[in-house]
Amino acid sequence: SPDYLEHHGRPERLEDLRHHACLRLRRSNGAIAPWSFVDGNEAIEAMVSGPLIAHDYPTLLGAAIQGIGLAQTPRPVAEGPIEQGKLKSVLDGFAATTPGVFLYHPGKRQVLPKLRAFIDHLKSAA
Repeated sequence: SPDYLEHHGRPERLEDLRHHACLRLRRSNGAIAPWSFVDGNEAIEAMVSGPLIAHDYPTLLGAAIQGIGLAQTPRPVAEGPIEQGKLKSVLDGFAATTPGVFLYHPGKRQVLPKLRAFIDHLKSAA
């Protein structure tokens, strides 16, 4: 958030994240997701630390808007708050891009026929 950056400074390099409160995401398997970056052609995964670990992006965004720390989210998730001035984008030069469409579902359960048809449609279009 603009307030967080005013009080803590803006990270300019990946190493600067060591001095920031980084809000982290817990994956469905219980692991804490590293933050992903690209430096030139090199993919970098950084284990960051901070005051909050959440299970979903809306919680991370809400905490970031409140000035609790920095959050790494997909750009489309944060686009609205960025456009509204509630959040600022940082480290854009290191942003990792992921082409494609991703669908997450609980694979251990039986998949409903509608979802199976949708998955098959997406696979055939790829």
